[in-house]
Amino acid sequence: MRSISFARVLAARSHGRRAARTTRHASSRPIEALESRCVPSSLASTVAPPAVQMISATTTDSKSVTIEYRVNQPVTAAAPLQFGVYRSSNGQFSSGDATVDAVTLVPPGTSSGQASTLDQAGQPATALGTHTLTIALPQGLPPFPEKPYVTVVADPGSPTATSDPQQAASFRVYTIGVVTHGGIQDPSWKHGPAWELQVAYMMKHEGFDSVIPYNWALQSSTPGAAIQQSPRLARIIAGTANRFPAGSVVDLEMIGHSEGTVVNTYALATLQRAMPPQLQAGYIEDTLLDPHAANNNIASGQQMSFAGPLAGLAQMLVTNYQGKAQDPPPYFPSIVDQANVFFEHTQSTASGIYNLWGQVPVPSMGPTVHYYNLTAMGVMHSGNHGIPDWFRNFIAPTLGNQAPLVQQLQLNGQIDGAQTVATTVMAQRGWVGLPTQVVSTGQPEISGTAAPGSTVRLIAGPANRPSQIGLAGVTHADAAGNWSMTTRRPLPVGSYRVVVTAFSRALATRPGLEIVPTQPLGRLIVS
Repeated sequence: MRSISFARVLAARSHGRRAARTTRHASSRPIEALESRCVPSSLASTVAPPAVQMISATTTDSKSVTIEYRVNQPVTAAAPLQFGVYRSSNGQFSSGDATVDAVTLVPPGTSSGQASTLDQAGQPATALGTHTLTIALPQGLPPFPEKPYVTVVADPGSPTATSDPQQAASFRVYTIGVVTHGGIQDPSWKHGPAWELQVAYMMKHEGFDSVIPYNWALQSSTPGAAIQQSPRLARIIAGTANRFPAGSVVDLEMIGHSEGTVVNTYALATLQRAMPPQLQAGYIEDTLLDPHAANNNIASGQQMSFAGPLAGLAQMLVTNYQGKAQDPPPYFPSIVDQANVFFEHTQSTASGIYNLWGQVPVPSMGPTVHYYNLTAMGVMHSGNHGIPDWFRNFIAPTLGNQAPLVQQLQLNGQIDGAQTVATTVMAQRGWVGLPTQVVSTGQPEISGTAAPGSTVRLIAGPANRPSQIGLAGVTHADAAGNWSMTTRRPLPVGSYRVVVTAFSRALATRPGLEIVPTQPLGRLIVS
C-alpha cells in the first residue's frame, strides 16, 4: 500500500476548508454586488458578410476544385467575380501562398459577347444566392507537402481577402511517398539500401505525411522476384491511405529505381483495380530512375554497356539473368497524373566492367512523359556515381516544394500539322505517347516549350537504323520559353525517329546539374 505523510493529509484538509469558505462567501454575495460585464457592440452584432461568401471547397479528381459559395451583392461586368486557387501551409489565405490558378466568372448580358458562367444547376453563377461550381485546373493539384492545404478565395484582390475568413474555404491534402530500390541488392541490408532510406528520411522531413521505403533486398537477387512484390506494395499503400480521415484527399508520390520501377508499375496497376476513395481524389506522380526490367526483349537496340577484359563474361551473366527473370516492362498506367523519367546511357569503363542503361522511351497509357537525360554528367546506373545517389543529392531535398528545378527544365514538343496514327502494338495495349506521325512536307514545323533561353536541338535518323541519328535543326527558346523550328534540310520521303533535346546554361549552375531534358516525338513519316 502506498504511504501518505501525515503533513500532506493536514495540508489537503486545510485547503479543502479554505475552498469551502470561499464558496460559501461567493454564494452569499448579492447578485448586485457581482462585477458587471457587458459584450462590446462590435461582437454582439453579426459581422456583415462579404460580397461573396465562401462555404466549402473540395476536389474529387485533383484536376479541379468544387466550391460552394453565396453571392450577397450583385455582380456586374465593371466589378467581376473572381476565384483564386492557392496552396497554403495552414489553410488561411496570405501573401505567401502559392498560386495555382484563377478564374473570372462572366455575368449575364456582358458586352464582350462571352457566354455567362453557369453553376452546377445550370443557373448564372454570379446571381444572388448560393451556388456550387467546379473550376477546372489545367495543371491539376500536384503533391505539395510543404503547402498541404488547397485554399479557394473569392475576390482575392480585395483589401479584405487576407483578413476576412468568410472569403476563403480550404481543404487538407495528405501525401504518401514511396521509394523502391532495384534488383540484386545486398541481402544483409535489413532495411534496404542507404540511398532509399535517406530519400525517405528527406521526404518525411519535407512534409510528407507518410513515407514507405519499400525493402525487398532479400528477394532482389532472385530472377523474376520483382513482379511478385507488386501486390504486397499495393496493399501497404492502400492500408496507409485508409488510415487518413474518411473523405480526405491523398496524393501519391512514387519513386523507383531500375527493377524497382517494375515493382511500382504493377503496384499501381493493382491499385487501379481497387482504388481507395482517398487516392481516387488525389494526384499520382510516378518517377522512374533508369527504368530497367530484367528482360532481354524489352528494349529495341542496346540495353547496356560493357568494357574491360571481363566484358564478355559480364555480358553472358547479365544476359543469362535477364533471360531467367523475364520481367514485364514498366509503363505508366492511366491513373498516373504526372510521369517523369531520369535516365542515362553512359558508356562503361574498364574499371566498371558493365553499366545497365535506362530503357526508354517508357510506354504510357495516358500521361505525357517528361524525360531528363543525365548521360552528359557521366552518371551511371548504380554505385557511388549512380542515378539513385544523384537523385538523392539534387532532387530529393526539393520534393516537398514540388522540385522546382525539374519543373523549370521541363521540355514539351510536337510536330505541327501532323496526322497521328497509333501503331498496332500500341493500340492493342492501350499505350499512347509514341505515335506514328505523317506529314506531307520534308520540312515540318516543330514547336514546344522549354526553359527560357534553352538551346533546343532536333535529332532525327532513319527509323530502321537507330544508330544513324544526327542533328537536324537548332533553335533557342524565347524569354517566355516558347520555341519552334524546321529541319535544316528537307527530309526525303521515308520513316524517321525524331527526338528533341534542350539545354539551359542558366540552370546548369554547378557540376552535377547539367540535365538535358529529352522528348521522343515518335516516328515521323514524310509522305
